[in-house]
Amino acid sequence: MKDTNEKILDAWVQLIMAVNSERLVTDMPFNEAVICNLLYRNKDLKMTATDLCEITGMQKSQMNRTLTAMESKDIIIRQRSNSDKRVIYISLNLNKIDDYQNMHHNILSIVDKLA
Repeated sequence: MKDTNEKILDAWVQLIMAVNSERLVTDMPFNEAVICNLLYRNKDLKMTATDLCEITGMQKSQMNRTLTAMESKDIIIRQRSNSDKRVIYISLNLNKIDDYQNMHHNILSIVDKLA
């Protein structure tokens, strides 16, 4: 078990150093990149700000600030539920998805180097 933990720790350190040295997410703050990743990987699901808070551990106020900034940059779209007007779904703007896909593929190439 100790050997496995050491390998995981080593991989984690290498990943952090690689991501930091490559500056792969310079076009957006870290929280925005995390939210984009979640929305991108779960594009078939209807996700709310509450869902994103639960997954990321962000506080609602922080999430709302981040989503507002992302919406002003046209990265995301907020859409009210037809059945319950209190529910707002968050999705990536399809016109901007190519920008995130490029960043996503760059990050995966770094991860591939660690494998």
